[in-house]
Amino acid sequence: MSENLSWVLTDVENRIYVEDFSVNPSVLGPRAAAGCGGGWSITKTRLKGGVSDGVDVIDVNNGRLSFTVIPTRGMGFWHGSCDGNFIGWDSPARFPVHPNQINILEQGGLGWLKGFNECVVRCGCNSNGAPGIDRVRDNNGNIAEVMLTLHGKIALTPACYVKIEIIPGDPAEIVITGVMEESRCFCPQYRLTTRYSTFVGSNKLSFKDQVLNFADSPTEFMMLYHCNFGSPYLEGGSTMVAPVLEIAPRDARAAEDMDTWPSYRAPEAGYVEQCYFVDMGARADGTTLAMLRNAAGDKGTIVRWNKNQLPCFSQWKHTTGLNEGYVTGLEPATNYPNQKVFERERGRVVTLQAGQTYTIDMGLEFVSDKAGVAAIESEVKDVLGGRATKVDPQPVAKWSAI
Repeated sequence: MSENLSWVLTDVENRIYVEDFSVNPSVLGPRAAAGCGGGWSITKTRLKGGVSDGVDVIDVNNGRLSFTVIPTRGMGFWHGSCDGNFIGWDSPARFPVHPNQINILEQGGLGWLKGFNECVVRCGCNSNGAPGIDRVRDNNGNIAEVMLTLHGKIALTPACYVKIEIIPGDPAEIVITGVMEESRCFCPQYRLTTRYSTFVGSNKLSFKDQVLNFADSPTEFMMLYHCNFGSPYLEGGSTMVAPVLEIAPRDARAAEDMDTWPSYRAPEAGYVEQCYFVDMGARADGTTLAMLRNAAGDKGTIVRWNKNQLPCFSQWKHTTGLNEGYVTGLEPATNYPNQKVFERERGRVVTLQAGQTYTIDMGLEFVSDKAGVAAIESEVKDVLGGRATKVDPQPVAKWSAI
């Protein structure tokens, strides 16, 4: 069996940076390639021009599933393809936007949206959810008001360390590791290490995030995974299939369509977003899942996570015109995406002790036939275990500011 193969592409501390990189079985010697299988490739490039100037992208193809990770944007999962089906969504922000092109304070704290186009984007670490004013103790020990912008800063934080690995086996495993630090003087100090993993020929991708509080004092922590999907999984008649124990509309707008919360509309120009807050059922070990299934029931994209790590879930509907960003979000999180002060009052803001690491395990899976979709539907039924789904017709105080 061959030894693991690894390449460090970025290491700011040791002044290592590789602008262009490519590896596949054909460029490895026979000895190095032994046990790695065929049909896979990894390419790293730096984009030039426009709002993407200076953005690093890593393209991975395992022979069945391909995807792009963006180290410059918090190791976000941009888009991909499996069995010929596009993974992601067509955002009005068409290209990866370099963080230096974004003013997060624009439009009352909504500037983050200028670069919002990833299939999976992390929202955190100090805050996520709606922009608003928070009250914190400043470096002089006084209580001060600060503006928290939409969905925090980690998605706009470039990786300071990036490594690629090929782990031989049957099948071989492809691993991408990235490290980001969201920190500054007199503020919280987070180090996020993410490990993407897929196997050659697989229709699955997993990632493990570990968030370290490397300060000497406790600090608050929030994280939401904005998992976004458009066509071909999203269309008129698509359905979210999940072991829902309770669901409530975020606001009056979402309550308008409470009777049809599992299903989705065809593109509709000018559609105003709707969001639903969910308590999801899980197995005894905390594992759970949600699937977006197309109308014909022969395509599905599945998000997997552990409810012990991410106890909250939001279903975001934005079925607007195709040129306006036709998309839905399946969003596991530590909290609901309200203003931080509200979530803190409800006890949903995690406190990390000095030196503590918070671990999150996530997975994506893509099925391309009716049998695959039916198997996931059966799994969801088993997780629910005969428990009823409570549907709240109006927002509830435990989840929404009403």
